[in-house]
Order: sequence, then C-alpha cells, then structure tokens
Amino acid sequence: MLSTAAVVATAGAALAGGVAAPVMEPVIAPVVVAAAPVGAWQGGYAGANLSWGKVGIDGYDDLDGAGIALRGGYDWQNGNTVFGLGADYDFGKQKADFVGGEQALKNAGTVFARLGYDANGWLPYASLGYTWAKMEGPVVNENVDGYTIGLGVERKFTPNWAGYAEISHTDFGNIDALGVDADMQKIKLGVNYRF
Repeated sequence: MLSTAAVVATAGAALAGGVAAPVMEPVIAPVVVAAAPVGAWQGGYAGANLSWGKVGIDGYDDLDGAGIALRGGYDWQNGNTVFGLGADYDFGKQKADFVGGEQALKNAGTVFARLGYDANGWLPYASLGYTWAKMEGPVVNENVDGYTIGLGVERKFTPNWAGYAEISHTDFGNIDALGVDADMQKIKLGVNYRF
C-alpha cells in the first residue's frame, strides 16, 4: 500500500504543473527576388485605323473623305517614357469634284517617330513623321510629300489589345502644278495588337 501511495503522490505532483505546450519554431519564408518588370508598352505591334481627312489647296475647294489604314511599329520603354518608330499606309482617298473630273489625294504612306508617357494603361504621345501621297486629277497630277506632326492617346484594354485616337497635320508645301501650298488634317481611330 505504501508503494501505491508513493506512486499516486508522485503522479499527482507531476500533473500539478499541467501539460507543457509544445514550442513552435517560427517558419521563415524563402526570399523571392522578382525580375525587373518590362515596360507595359515595350514591344512590337500591328493594327489598323479608320480615318477622316481634309486636304486644303490654296484657292481651290477642299478635298475630303474617309480611309482605312494598316499600321505597325515597335516601342521601347524606359521608366514611364516610351519611344517608338512606326509606319502606316492609308488605302482611302480625299476627293472633290473639280471642272474636268474628280481631284483626289490617295495612297498616303507615313513613317513616324513618337514619344509618349506611360500613365497607368494610358499612353498620351506626340509624333513627328514624313508622309508621301499621290495627287491625281484634272488640276494636279503629281506625287506630293511633306512633314507630319500628330497628337494621340493609346489605351490598353488587355495585355495585348489597345485602342487609339490621333489627330495629325501634314504640310505638303508647294504644289508644283499650281504654285500654291497644300496641307492635310486627319482624325484616326484604331486598334493595335501588341506582341
């Protein structure tokens, strides 16, 4: 009996302090080094636009009309600054009825550089380029060319698709056949696929 009492007393003393809770070691998460992000606008693109344009020839009625153009280019990005090179070709024409038939400007192609600012999915930009076109009709029948300036904004809707709106002014300078100046204004709405 004495030994049983001793065992019970020892067990009671051991339980008096309670069961000790296990000590949990802290979990240390591995350190992940993220790769430097590539700019949202960097890379190539191809797209198309619809346009409406007006060609003014000093002393003559304006030529106007709609067009559809294909566009392509490549952008580089450094921080929020975006620099790009591109080109587009317009299959439409601006026209008017002159004495003797239709006078038109068609086959307009442009190469351009642009500078923009990445504003969280928006890309406002300015462009400077060179445009050439064919002036064809009873009054003027010659190739014309000149510098083009533009302002636009592009907006990403998905990582690959973006829409844009742009206005531009082209100064064709002096038209040889008439000895007067001509210029063109265009409004463009388009989409680009970025890859």
